[in-house]
Amino acid sequence: MYPELQALIHESEHQYLQQSDLDKLTQEVSTLKQRLAVYRVLRDQEISIFQAIADKLLENLPQEKTRKIETCVRHWLLVTRYGAMAMLLNNPEFLEHRLLEWLTDIVQAHEYQVISENLHSLLIKKLENVLEDDGIKYIQPFLDQAQRHITEAVCI
Repeated sequence: MYPELQALIHESEHQYLQQSDLDKLTQEVSTLKQRLAVYRVLRDQEISIFQAIADKLLENLPQEKTRKIETCVRHWLLVTRYGAMAMLLNNPEFLEHRLLEWLTDIVQAHEYQVISENLHSLLIKKLENVLEDDGIKYIQPFLDQAQRHITEAVCI
């Protein structure tokens, strides 16, 4: 459940919500429809999105081993799936706790930073084209969170 909604529900047990709280509740509920639309596109077009990205990575990074690129793409599939759920929940901590802790170790062990940076960039560009209206704004913060985490993991 959304952390903001959960807090509002707990607050409403003690008193009626103030106008600012009602505005926050309205905002959370109104964006859920758009978040669900983005989630459906990610779910339904996952294969075509990532196949196009994998092909472009192989073209852009000929010095990298194909197997290494494939593994990185599989990891970013998971990042995107968990990011999509975090987006639905509007909860960056969900992504942090469910995915990014183990991803750090993988990136450090396999030296995926260059591939990951390229993949992240290609993914954002692809999603800007695939998602309707401004749907990218709902998922991008979570994908950026993952990329920052990967970059910071390598710098440690």
